[in-house]
Formats: sequence, C-alpha cells, structure tokens
Amino acid sequence: MKKIFLLITIIALFASCNDLDITPINGIDQATFIQSDEDAILAVNGVYAALVESESVVVAWNVDFGSDATKAGDAAPEDAAMQLSSFNFHDGIPHTYWAWGDHYYGIANATFLIDRLNNPATPVSDKIRKRVRGEAEFLRAYFNFLIVQIFGEVPLIVDYSPNIGVNVERDPVQTVYAQIEKDLINSAADLADYPTTDAYGADDKGRITQQSAYGLLSKAYLTWAQTDDTPDPNAKLDKAIEYANKVTGYELEQQYGDNWHKDSRYGKESLFAANYVISQQSAGNGGNHLTHCSFSTGFEQQSPHAVLSDRTFFDRFDDRDQRKRGTYLTQATNPDNGQTTIFNEPRYAKYIDPDDPARSSKNRELNATILRYAEVLLVKAEAINERNLAPNAEAYEAINKVRRRAYKVGEYADGTATATLAEAQLPTGLDYRGFQQAVRRERLYELTYEQVRWFDLKRWKVLQKTVKRVAATSKKDNVQSKHYRFPLPKSQRDLNTKLWQNWGYEGSNAATPPYADPNYEGGPENNDGWTEEQIAYLYAHISSPTTGHDDHPGYDDGQTHNH
Repeated sequence: MKKIFLLITIIALFASCNDLDITPINGIDQATFIQSDEDAILAVNGVYAALVESESVVVAWNVDFGSDATKAGDAAPEDAAMQLSSFNFHDGIPHTYWAWGDHYYGIANATFLIDRLNNPATPVSDKIRKRVRGEAEFLRAYFNFLIVQIFGEVPLIVDYSPNIGVNVERDPVQTVYAQIEKDLINSAADLADYPTTDAYGADDKGRITQQSAYGLLSKAYLTWAQTDDTPDPNAKLDKAIEYANKVTGYELEQQYGDNWHKDSRYGKESLFAANYVISQQSAGNGGNHLTHCSFSTGFEQQSPHAVLSDRTFFDRFDDRDQRKRGTYLTQATNPDNGQTTIFNEPRYAKYIDPDDPARSSKNRELNATILRYAEVLLVKAEAINERNLAPNAEAYEAINKVRRRAYKVGEYADGTATATLAEAQLPTGLDYRGFQQAVRRERLYELTYEQVRWFDLKRWKVLQKTVKRVAATSKKDNVQSKHYRFPLPKSQRDLNTKLWQNWGYEGSNAATPPYADPNYEGGPENNDGWTEEQIAYLYAHISSPTTGHDDHPGYDDGQTHNH
C-alpha cells in the first residue's frame, strides 16, 4: 500500500488537550476540511497511521512480553520491557500508556471522518464515501477490539464533537462489543465494491476489504462469546462460524514463510496487516520494530530485545512441520565474514529476511501480520467445537487444511514432505476436550510471534496457570489474577478522575471481578493445549542448541505429536 505511509495528515495525530488526549489540532476548520475524494483518502490514511504507530511495538510489547511464550532478551533497551516480561505491570509503563493513547488517537480520527462522511453535504463521490467510511469503521472497530481486551471497560467514542473525550466514563464491556459488531457490519456493507484486495489499484494494495471485515467479525464474535458475562454466547459462536464462512476470497500460501517474505507483502493469505515502508519513519527506516526486536543483536549470542521464553516452545514443534523453521531461526551466517552462529536461544524468524537478516533488522520494512486466512480457519474450527461441545466434519476440515499446508501434503504437496497425509491430519474421533486441545496447540504452532498469545490465554481463562509453568522465575513467580487486564495509565486517570483503575492495581477501588476467583481457571482439563504431564516431559527433554530436534524427525512430546 504505497500511499499509506505514516502520514501526519491534517487530522492525523492529536494534541494533548483533554481527558483522552484526543482533541484535534486547534485552528483547523474541521467542518470544511474534506472537500474532495483526495481529501477523504488522505484523512483515512491518517487513521491507518495510528495502526502503524501502535502495532509493532505498543501491542507487541504488552501482549508478547505479558505471556508465557516470549520474554525480554538480554539486550532489551528499556525498563518497560523487563517490567512487562516479569509481570510487574503498573500504571506508569509507557507502552501501556501508548496502548491507550495511540488507539484513542485512531478512534478519534475514525470518528471524525465517519461523522464528516455521514453528512451528505460533504463533497465526496458516493464510491469513495462508502469506501473510506468502511475503512474508518473497520479501524475504529479494531482499535476498540484491542483496548476492550487489554483494559476491559473503556470509554466509547462514537459521536464527534469539539469536546470529544472530555469527562468520559468507562462503558461496559458488552456495550463496547456491541459497537464493534455494529462498526464491522457497517464496514462490510460499505466495502461491498471491495471484497478483496484485488479490487484496489496497484498503489492501494493492503487496504481493508469487505472480507477483512468478515474475518475480524468472526474473531470478535468468538472472543465475545468467551468473555465474562456475555449473554447467549452460543449465538455469538454461531455468528463466528457464519462470518468465517463468508471469507471466500483468500487462501493459504503454499509456503508458510511467504507470509513474511519481502516480495509477497500483500499475499493471498493476508486479510489485514500494518504496512511498513522504507523512509516513512523519521529515522529513515520502515518502522516495524518486530523485525528489529527479533534480531537486534545480530550474529552475537546475546539475546535480542524479544526472544522465546525457553527452548520448550521451540521443542513443541514437529520437525516435519514447515512452521518450525518458519517461526524460529536456530542459526545464521554473517554475509560479511561467512561465519555461522548457532544460537543458544533460537530467534523469531518471521520478521527476519533469511537472505540478509541484518539488513531486514535495520530496514524494518516488513509488514506486521494482524489477520491471516489461516487464523480465520482456526477461529472457525474452535467456534464449531465450542458451540456444539464436539467437532464436526467442517471443524476437522478447517484445522486440517491449516495442517496440510504446514506439512506440505494434500493440495500443498511439493514433493518435500517427510510426513504422510494421515500423519499430518488430526486423528478422527476426538471428543470436545481432545479437539479443544488440538485447536489451542495449533494456534501456538501457526501464530507464534503474531501478537495473539496473551489474548488467547485470557479468553481461554488459563493465563495465570499457564505462565506459572514456564522456567523463567520472573514470570511464574509474579503472575497474578490481576494480569487478566492491564492497568489504566496514571496520566489519563489524573486528567479524568472518572476513569477508575482496574482491580488489583494501585489506587483501585473496583469491585472484585470474576477473574479474581481462585476457581476462575477451572481444573487441569482446561489448559493451553498441554497437560501438566506433557509440560513436565518437555522440560525433561530439552533439546541442545547444537543439535535441536532436527536430527530426530517426528520428535514426540509424550503423546502423538500435535494431537
């Protein structure tokens, strides 16, 4: 999407003037700003700008470090990384403030733009009016979807006024989800002429499409159904399945790693991504910190800014599964001297160019994946199983399609597979718990380092028990029930005393929430896909950095692998 750079458009980023820090820059005649199609497109680019600002560092640092799977490496540059990684959440962490502020910048921009485009007097063509409004509706829904999961009750900003954000109060979680639903349904309707990215011109690849809205609706409905106190969760699960089935214009890449290849930035699997282009940042790089954080120490043994918590996460992957090498980099050769480093701690590979890892770390120009077709399939499989308390043929096909690509069998066969079709697919006859475990494992295999892990552990209600199983004492000794939410930033609460603090954090007088119940996470049958015995097996059989499990195809973690 060549035109969607980190633009500071006339309505883009906001001055710090009021309770939510979202008042537009003073002196602009907002009523007459949009006078053409070009103005409307520039305005929505400003909404995308908040996404580019937040996705690769703000969201990533909070939800990656705040999970079991990722920790801050030895070279992590700021106290915030270590505090988040060690579950020392507090209301002064800058990345948590930015998770609030950046997304409200985007929400306010989107609300301003939707308001202008809903006015028939705004001189914009009908086609662009609908398209741009659909993009803005989607982005507002996405930003709200993030903050309602991160913070819980949050202020809803849906009506534009000069005093937008002043003295607002936190709205109920259910109200926020209802607005997310409304915005995404409206977005899909407005984007009817843009079902997939192919409907856009070459300079606009990567913009939001109608099926982007369908895909995010499916994921939002699944999450909503699994949220505390949601009425009629089965109706939400039915909708998750319905909208997953509407995503028909996308397909899986043949090669898993192509999702992050520099030459396939807008591939056939990508429904939604944050776009990073060289020179859009003042430092001259693309601005995607995921590329830098995973390889910030280059070919040295010192661990980079972000690294996997321990080798058991690497060891969980089957060697025959192409996602293992697509997710982790175990060694790299320095093109300047020809020396190969075998890393003691594998690096995340998704945002590293294998041909020139140092260049990709410096340039930071690869797109940040947000929603892929593979995840839509996994959402569908999970929703069916949760709805029916058992899988059916449709659920099996959804997850097995992802697995066939992973093992390069069936329609994804290229002659290099080392597993058979039967070995790649799930065994038939799984009950509800067996299939649930399989789906939860599959999400780790498919989506590691794609900023979903904390969200998954939260909605499965296994966050605390899962983190307590890792080797890192800074994680397992510090995680508490309160970490099902992040604290509201102190700076925002100082501006607006109506913004009460989340339970468990300093200054809170909130009522005791459901997640404070010692029985909230259920018994041992409710887990992240691995039982206590299987985790113990993994820690008793940790691979060596010099050999790994690549010398042992079909590595088994104590049961039929991946099943």
